[in-house]
Amino acid sequence: MFKVVIRSYSKGRGRTPNRGTILRTKNGKKLEAPASSTVPKYASKLSGSKSETRAGTKSGGSTLPFSFGHFSGLKTPTNNEKLSSSKIIEKVTDFEELRIFPTVRLSMKEEIKFGYNMKNTYMQDKSELNLKPSPVQVAAIKKLLQPRLANLKKKDERDISSRNNNRKSNSEDNENEDDMGSQSIKILNDLAIENEKSKLKVFTIAAETGSGKTWSYLAPLLSNLKEEELELFNRSKEEYFNYKSSPIIRSLILLPTHELVEQVYDTVSRAATIRIDGEQKEKIKSKILEDPIYKEFLSLDEQRTSLNLNVVKWGAGEPHRNLVDAVKTGRVDVLVTTPSKLLSLSNMKNMGSNPFKILSQVTHCVVDEADTLMDNSWVLDTSAVIRKIPKCRDLVFCSATIPKEFNRTLSKMFPGEHSLINVVTPSLHKIPKSIHLKIIDAELSPYNGSKTRCLAQALYAIHKDGTEAGFIKRILVFVNQSKDVEPLREALVKKYGQREEDIIGITGKDSPKERLEKISPFLQPAELLSTGNSGDKIKVLIATDLLARGLNFNGIKNVILMDLPNTSVDLVHRVGRTGRMRQSGRVFVIINKKSGKSWIKGLPKVIKKGIPLG
Repeated sequence: MFKVVIRSYSKGRGRTPNRGTILRTKNGKKLEAPASSTVPKYASKLSGSKSETRAGTKSGGSTLPFSFGHFSGLKTPTNNEKLSSSKIIEKVTDFEELRIFPTVRLSMKEEIKFGYNMKNTYMQDKSELNLKPSPVQVAAIKKLLQPRLANLKKKDERDISSRNNNRKSNSEDNENEDDMGSQSIKILNDLAIENEKSKLKVFTIAAETGSGKTWSYLAPLLSNLKEEELELFNRSKEEYFNYKSSPIIRSLILLPTHELVEQVYDTVSRAATIRIDGEQKEKIKSKILEDPIYKEFLSLDEQRTSLNLNVVKWGAGEPHRNLVDAVKTGRVDVLVTTPSKLLSLSNMKNMGSNPFKILSQVTHCVVDEADTLMDNSWVLDTSAVIRKIPKCRDLVFCSATIPKEFNRTLSKMFPGEHSLINVVTPSLHKIPKSIHLKIIDAELSPYNGSKTRCLAQALYAIHKDGTEAGFIKRILVFVNQSKDVEPLREALVKKYGQREEDIIGITGKDSPKERLEKISPFLQPAELLSTGNSGDKIKVLIATDLLARGLNFNGIKNVILMDLPNTSVDLVHRVGRTGRMRQSGRVFVIINKKSGKSWIKGLPKVIKKGIPLG
């Protein structure tokens, strides 16, 4: 890690060097001065040092990201990308305004209500919720569900207009030539339509943590699956019923950890089985139910009560036979798994010469937590799976961050100016203002340099602060290395008197089953305190970045960083475990002499001013 030390290279003392001046850093590295000729007053205050700053510097009317040393790994989206999403987001305020398959819209809203945290709200029942799509849901659903043939229709209209003009200018052409020309054009149009329907489209979805990204890709995915069923049913009922029992997999959702596989599977399977008959069905607009395109299909017994989609999970410890049997017994609409688990099919000797044949009909694939699945440790597995789905039409990469390396990898895989369709929210790489970040200096009295004592005091203060009245408080504590988890847990129990059952440590050494059991209380809504129960008032989970990615810790209000993250990517993910879906949260960063970098003191102002991380 290095710090940028701005020194004056001009005669005027204290002046910022002009563009092009070389700045020498502490470790001898050379950087070019920023574009602006002056540094705003507040920029130097952000880091607590007048000579060490890059955050907030204005360049061409835009705010540069907050970036120091290793905190420079995130790609800054272009203004055009953010502006494009902003225009779409401003126009939509209701799920009804989005082009979602009608029964998918119902299931989506019911599933979101299921997971909604009612704690500290004035509502008595979830039926009172007035759900609105989040910015990323609006932008992604609009882009991903854009009709494939829309551009072809516009082109066809232009071609017809051009032909009409040609006819007027060539009135002596005979009718036979005109008929032959029309037939040729029809054949070409049919080929163009088939090509447009089957060609691969690659999307990226990037939005801040806790913004509802899962449904931003699930709504298009499930809608496309239902649209395909509807189209097949209207074309041939016999073909539709045969298709239901076909031994194929229609779509994949790839995730990096088995905890995420469990979480996403729970969401999809719940949405697929939520009852949508009776009063729920009445919420579908009557004109849709009477529309001849939908009417007969939605009247089928299997379509009347739920989405009727077969969702299968293939996670850690599950034998190959589970997946094979699921495919043999009927069509798998959504398979949720990890890339490495899928590649383990190569070990199946009893599946013939090509065990990956079961993936040959996959038409939709989502790579969730894509910044992880496309980094150096995963990219070979992920890209190998993508190569084994030749009929894929929609490939979606979804992430809360866009590291520069991730962006370079995708550009190499899909070169060309229009190869990637990017969905970026205006708040990407910004920590939500609803999160209050506080710096605690362990060098001060009474901590005297002990970060563990500082943590124990913070836990006590959170316990006694009067928030979350009547509920057990859940607190996440992040450290950088797994070897520090157990010693920290033991110190809190033996030295600072915490109940052993309230302090939970988790590392990669735990089996997937053990990890799920340990984190379960943190993924569920907060439990009510038992009347007269003196214990069980707090639950503390100590973990590494293993649990910082994607997991939806339900209603967690407090996150404590015992160690500073190594990169801005890790910082975004750790902080993002609280303050999800516009709710409030607190993050405490404990520093000492060793980790007390001057820039860390600027983070609260960075959040307050809405400056993105870089």
